[in-house]
Amino acid sequence: MLHERECRVRDYYASELAQHRPGELLIARENSYDGTAVRADMRTIDRSNVTRLWEFKISASYEALGQILVYMAMARRAEETAGSECLIRGVIAAFDFQPELTYTVERLNLSIELVPLPLVLAHAGGIPAFVEPISIPVIPGQSGLLAPGTDLYQQETP
Repeated sequence: MLHERECRVRDYYASELAQHRPGELLIARENSYDGTAVRADMRTIDRSNVTRLWEFKISASYEALGQILVYMAMARRAEETAGSECLIRGVIAAFDFQPELTYTVERLNLSIELVPLPLVLAHAGGIPAFVEPISIPVIPGQSGLLAPGTDLYQQETP
């Protein structure tokens, strides 16, 4: 279910890529590499010929970092095999990021971009953007409901 939601968010983002990332073009969704079972969620290229591999998450954690690192390595290997030297960057797109993930990407200079997704995209994945306030019913007290002098906990005897 979670993967399904991430795919819907990715697809909606991809359909509006020009709005979110002017000058960047979609190459593929579910981009795979020969000889491996790994697939990047999305692959784009910009005007400077920088290829970006995308991993979409609802909430990004260590798992997203591991995935994008593997995608980048597989893409770089494929480019080297093809004799190409294009620049490859990783992107993790999510509604929120684990603080340790953000720190690690910055501290280790991993060439990975963290893209906060706009909340409007949450609707594409069926993710509540906010919690509706709950209306709690008012239950009247005992006064007026019971006959005067009636004990609420009194048991009837046969």
